Amino acid sequence: MSKAIKVEDQVYQGLDKIRGKGETFSQVVETLLNGRKTVLNFLEILEGTYNFREWQRQELEKLQKKERG
Repeated sequence: MSKAIKVEDQVYQGLDKIRGKGETFSQVVETLLNGRKTVLNFLEILEGTYNFREWQRQELEKLQKKERG
């Protein structure tokens, strides 16, 4: 089912510039949405990795304190 949406002129022009030959605006928007999902998933992975590294660092510090103390 199709739906009509309103976009500002500059948004339309931007979409039109990146639209490939024979590509619909729906395909352009879908590609952009998929790209956004990919970036957000990547950021979640990075955040998880950072949190894990921070946890590792804290645990190592605790172990080192125990060894010294």
